[in-house]
Amino acid sequence: MDRRGFLRSSCQACAAIALAPALVSMESCASGSKMLAVENGMLTVPMDTMGNGNTAIVSGQGLANKLMIVKRADGTYTALELLCPHKQGPLKEVTGGLECDWHHSRFDLEGKVLGGPAKQDLKTYPVGSDGKNLLVKVV
Repeated sequence: MDRRGFLRSSCQACAAIALAPALVSMESCASGSKMLAVENGMLTVPMDTMGNGNTAIVSGQGLANKLMIVKRADGTYTALELLCPHKQGPLKEVTGGLECDWHHSRFDLEGKVLGGPAKQDLKTYPVGSDGKNLLVKVV
């Protein structure tokens, strides 16, 4: 294969990978990737996703943005959308909460604004459990 053919086939392979739908990503120290998808407005997340920690970041087919699932001290859970309400910037976990990469708005792990420029709290989703799974109502 000549150089031009190699570059053409490489670019086609990269384009195919970029256009393929990303079904799942779960970022948790305790577990590997698992297939998640929203079905009937519900995202089912295995309990072991939480591992020994109090947070897990999940995404899946049917979700526009990543979610952080937070286990509260009382044993209940909440899910936070990882999108800053100020300018829709990405959020990252920092000590004690979340911070926007773009303008440094800060939020606690309940999604409440700690520091602007954001003025609105994060979007939250209710989380239930069936004993084996966390059930995040995303619709």
